[in-house]
Amino acid sequence: IQKGCNMLKRLNESPRLEIFIAIVIAIVSATTAFAAWRASMVSSAAGDAIRQGLIDAVKQQAATSEDWRKLYEEAGYAQTYAVTLAQVEAFENSEDKTAQAQASNMRQYLLPSLQLVADPLTTDEKYLKSDGTYDLDLRFADLEEDEPDLAALDPQASFKLSDQYSSEQRWLTVGVVLLAISLFWLALSQLSMKRSRLVTLAIGVGIYLFGLIWFGLVELIFFSMRGGAL
Repeated sequence: IQKGCNMLKRLNESPRLEIFIAIVIAIVSATTAFAAWRASMVSSAAGDAIRQGLIDAVKQQAATSEDWRKLYEEAGYAQTYAVTLAQVEAFENSEDKTAQAQASNMRQYLLPSLQLVADPLTTDEKYLKSDGTYDLDLRFADLEEDEPDLAALDPQASFKLSDQYSSEQRWLTVGVVLLAISLFWLALSQLSMKRSRLVTLAIGVGIYLFGLIWFGLVELIFFSMRGGAL
């Protein structure tokens, strides 16, 4: 015991301890700076992800609104075509020669134009229901499928990624705080009396190692959750 006490006393009074403490403080300072930078980068990634999610959501909404506008425009033309066709058929079945002649002109010149602007509701039989109405839901689904790039957008995935980054940033901040606390104890060891220097140094190194492990585990867990993405 006496031997151990003497060794600790010599270690406390050794000038090499001062150098060792200074080196450890430099290492911890660099590690803390890196940890703070990494936490900042993760926070920035969370912001980028939520921004991308909002952009994708706006794109999807704009595309959906445009598809609905186009659908109702086609439906309006299709309705006009159906009404005109019914009128033409009524004129054709009339005994009035003038009405029949008018029907002939309408079928030759007007109906093709109306059918063209109402395409494909009036030209593709799959959109025509058995009761004579048009299947607008099917047409809308086809309009959505015509834009595969927009269909591939997934705003919710970006929002989920942003939540993961935000959660990681909060846990990393805990690690940064632990590293900062260890830096405080290490700095305190330089100012401490020789008898307590080793104790404060041990506390500082212990907290540093714990913070380092904490930081590494947080990074590893969220790295795995994101499927290998930083």
